[in-house]
Amino acid sequence: MPLTIQKNLPARLAGLLCPLFLILICLAISLPRYRAGIDWSDEGFLAYGAVRVMEGQVPNRDFVSLQPPLSFYVAGGAFKVFGPSLATLRRLGLSIFVLMVLLIYALARSLVTPGLAFAAAFPAAILGLPYFNFTPFAVWQGITASLAAALLYLHAGLTNRRWLAFLAGMLAAISIFLRHDQGIYLAISILILAVALKFATNIVLARVLIFWFLGAAAVALALSILWWKQDALPEMFRQLIEFPLTTYRKTSSVPFPHFSSQLSLSQNAVIVLYLLPPLLAVTALVWLVQRFARHRFDSSAAVLMFLLAWTALFYCQVLTRADLNHLLITLPPFFLLSAYCWHIFLAALGQRNILRIWLSMSVAAPVCWLLWTISPVVLPDISNANELLALDRGGVRMEKGEWTTDFIRGVQNYVPVDRAILALPYQPMFYFLCERRNPTRWNYLWPGDQTVQDHADLVEQAKSDPPAVVFIANEKDMATYASEILDYIHHDYKQAADFGALAVYFPQKSTPQ
Repeated sequence: MPLTIQKNLPARLAGLLCPLFLILICLAISLPRYRAGIDWSDEGFLAYGAVRVMEGQVPNRDFVSLQPPLSFYVAGGAFKVFGPSLATLRRLGLSIFVLMVLLIYALARSLVTPGLAFAAAFPAAILGLPYFNFTPFAVWQGITASLAAALLYLHAGLTNRRWLAFLAGMLAAISIFLRHDQGIYLAISILILAVALKFATNIVLARVLIFWFLGAAAVALALSILWWKQDALPEMFRQLIEFPLTTYRKTSSVPFPHFSSQLSLSQNAVIVLYLLPPLLAVTALVWLVQRFARHRFDSSAAVLMFLLAWTALFYCQVLTRADLNHLLITLPPFFLLSAYCWHIFLAALGQRNILRIWLSMSVAAPVCWLLWTISPVVLPDISNANELLALDRGGVRMEKGEWTTDFIRGVQNYVPVDRAILALPYQPMFYFLCERRNPTRWNYLWPGDQTVQDHADLVEQAKSDPPAVVFIANEKDMATYASEILDYIHHDYKQAADFGALAVYFPQKSTPQ
């Protein structure tokens, strides 16, 4: 397995300065943004799920989630240490953001020169968490753990340090319980690397692989036993394995976008991102086939196969739901594959330095232009996020922050601490900010995701713990897929306010203060 070591002083300086420069870039992008905006749905789901975990509830068993349980424990741990607030959540996201960029650099640096490693990490500072308002969703927690696991495994193979392989296995298992599909993709890629290395160089890293398995098994077995004793495993299987295979691909599919004259230049440039990973993957595959046919399949080809498999498997996440959110989470392995492919190409040029520099500049120019062009799309406008959400669990800036603060405080004054509220179909941020519980297992409703029986169960749970207030967003849309729930609300509650897309309902026999 190749390891690039530069012994001259300029290379050492580059190795020191590149990470520092990356940190400065990350901070320049993030500090004005990481506490701007709010997401009432997905961010609220993570925040309130973490609160439910802090209260002793078990994900999947006590509340339905399409994300593995560990991400809620990570957010809950941050809340325990720094207090439950959106500001705490965003600080966690900021830390993950910087760490992820540095991990991409470190992983690339173990394979290529400092300059190419910088080129691999730099796009991650733009094409990632900034688009998600620096919310540390399960997917970004999983990507960070996967990158760390891959880095440790590569170094374990390079140095034959089995304890590094053990730690890599532990992190790989953790990544599965943070975001199961990504962790599995990494595990498959590592197995492909082990087979490719044996085939390429007759190097058998059996002991390294065994220690990797032991590390993964230690974490997986411990957590599985824990959740088995808590009677959570059956629901985890149904929600995390069965549901995505049988329902999610039907109810949440989004087709690939197409170039259009009606789209802006930035939007059309974003579509280029959808094409680059498969194009590069096909190119790398052709090169590998040629190396194999010429009996020149060496360690560099084995590493390329690992990165190719990792990139291709990650790209599977966009095949079902091809929106920008899901595209951006597929890109970190692609950045690494791009840098390594260019490293192989430059190595083939030998010592023709002028040509190498000219070609590198020729590629860097359009890449920089692409990043600049799509930046208005992937770096959301925060000019309207100018008012502080001045709540104990707030701490972010948002549009109409003062009005929202007063509204939430009004709800807190009206609803006693021991009473529940209900926010439908998917506004769990209300539970988090109002500090009032959800009386049901469902933090979200989505067309086609729940069955008629699920709706009936939700109604029964709400009736057994009657909410003091009900919020309904986009009620007309909800009527098309959850009419039974609306029938219950209309029978037991009366509309007290209408804020456009949001309707507020109070119990029929109550009078708001």
